[in-house]
Amino acid sequence: MSYDSSNAIRHFPYLLNMSQLILPLCHRGTFVRKRERVVEPVKVKDITIGTGCPIVLIAGPCVIEREKDCHLIAEYLKEVTARIGMPFIFKASYDKANRTSIRSFRGPGLKEGLRILKAIGEGLDIPVLTDVHCVTQVEAVASTVDVLQIPAFLCRQTDLVVAAAQTKRAINVKKGQFMSPAEMKKVVEKIESTGNDRILLTERGTTFGYNNLVVDMRSLVIMRRLGYPVVFDATHSVQLPGGAGEASSGQREFVPYLARAASALGIDALFMEVHPYPEKALCDGPNVWPLDKLENLLQQIVAIDNIVREYAIPRADESKGTSISICSGTTDISHVGKKAIKVKMLIMDVDGVLTDGKIVLGNNGFEAKSFDSKDGHGIKLAQDTGLRVAIITGRKSEAVSRRAEELGIKEVYQGVSDKLGMYKQIVSLHNLRDEEVAYIGDDIVDLPIMQRVGLSIAVGNADDEVKRHADHVTKSVGGCGAVRETVELLLKLQGRWAG
Repeated sequence: MSYDSSNAIRHFPYLLNMSQLILPLCHRGTFVRKRERVVEPVKVKDITIGTGCPIVLIAGPCVIEREKDCHLIAEYLKEVTARIGMPFIFKASYDKANRTSIRSFRGPGLKEGLRILKAIGEGLDIPVLTDVHCVTQVEAVASTVDVLQIPAFLCRQTDLVVAAAQTKRAINVKKGQFMSPAEMKKVVEKIESTGNDRILLTERGTTFGYNNLVVDMRSLVIMRRLGYPVVFDATHSVQLPGGAGEASSGQREFVPYLARAASALGIDALFMEVHPYPEKALCDGPNVWPLDKLENLLQQIVAIDNIVREYAIPRADESKGTSISICSGTTDISHVGKKAIKVKMLIMDVDGVLTDGKIVLGNNGFEAKSFDSKDGHGIKLAQDTGLRVAIITGRKSEAVSRRAEELGIKEVYQGVSDKLGMYKQIVSLHNLRDEEVAYIGDDIVDLPIMQRVGLSIAVGNADDEVKRHADHVTKSVGGCGAVRETVELLLKLQGRWAG
């Protein structure tokens, strides 16, 4: 039975008011990130976390208490998230190494804990996350789970961070309660130094005096600018560290408020610790969320997430291959979205793409071409967001030179007989990979480049053979807004559209 999030909106009337707030914000460009790094999606098994994808739930008990109970919680979470259409990653700790008191319960330990987590992951066929506290345990943990988590207190421990990153597993780093979001850039650089770009960044509150945390929602926006998906930890953010003397306390009643607020910001994943009987939990009971109240809250989160993603960026349901309408053209986001997110440069032909293909020849070598102002506006939008633009054309024309100068296009290669050879030079010049380039073409001569680039686009009236090889075909024809349409497609899929 599929879950329709529109029902949640009807059940929670205040969401309608929220949508009235979010929509105009989106249209004013609140969600646009100009000249910032594109957020790289992170793949965990069959789940994609990042721009355009549904919000993911990372949830489970704080620590493994009893094996049977842990299994039951994981099974229940899988059922609930499947029912409402929310991707799910199970979490639980085998050892809570940073408990307040030496007498506090820590968990079953490394060997037994990993055995339980492995059984849950394989038995229920779900991805699993757990935290690792020391370098000597990294290898064993990485061979068992799908996501390694660096605890907030340890996020600056270089040896631990690097060792975890070297496993090439996805890494979820919790921002230290003592750190600003901007400081997480250095943590990201440590992970990137190993060649691992499967990074998640989690906000879990900031120290505010003694035994108290506050959440600065700006942190989520700032960390996402580092180029990776952001996660909000709704349960640890209401923790009162050491507030109970022998253990931490918490203010569970604020969990839904913070979770909804973070979801409205456009987070990529929500982290929650849950328990069937919070008052009896052996760890973090005062701030974990009751299982019997979880589905109701998640319905609200999914409804909010749908509003945000519908009006801020296109949705990309990887599991269903959802098609959406962009600029009146139709594209398969599950296919094109993964390619578009990587694009850093847009290259295009001229005749039949930037123009309608007609050439007017006059006396004394005079040549006239027709350009569409909408395409010029699209090119400017691309440049404003840091997307490089270049032209490769087989003809030489003063009209092209003049139009390119007006639009500020500095890389204009005319009279090119070997387009593929010129393309290779451009890519080498900018130290780009093929997957980081999109190309718009219309005829057979464009195919060699289109078959090589990461994202190939054919204009609406392109040759049939070219259309068959293209990743996307525009609704607009060449010289009549096809370039503008392409730019809108790219920026929406990258979450940088200011429309």
